[in-house]
Amino acid sequence: MKSNKQRRLEIIKLRRLKRALREKSKSDLPTWALPLNAVGADRVALKHNNTYGPLPEYYVDKPFICVDCGMTEVWTAQQQKWWYEIAKGNINTTAIRCSACRRREKERKAEARRIHLEGLEKKLTQIKSSKGEQYAH
Repeated sequence: MKSNKQRRLEIIKLRRLKRALREKSKSDLPTWALPLNAVGADRVALKHNNTYGPLPEYYVDKPFICVDCGMTEVWTAQQQKWWYEIAKGNINTTAIRCSACRRREKERKAEARRIHLEGLEKKLTQIKSSKGEQYAH
């Protein structure tokens, strides 16, 4: 005879198996069910997203307007797949800058970082030289 704890564990295990089968059947979409120019999503690679909402089954091209220059550009399904699955980006994020503005922003940040580090280095050399003068007297 089984205890209540053993029966509960069996019930929980059965529920988990049913849920796993349901999830697997969702991710096994036939290729004819995908929209034109869509790229299928790998739901296993999306597990890093801690979300209550459903994970995408496929990606489609999304048009967006750049926040810097106002140009209309398309965030392709391949780019989305790379962002969400390879780079492990959050599933709730979208592209906001065109490629030219993204490159310009990256250069701006790199220049700001370079100037900041030069300032720190200059300050450090001043501190070292002032300490050296203290001990010289």
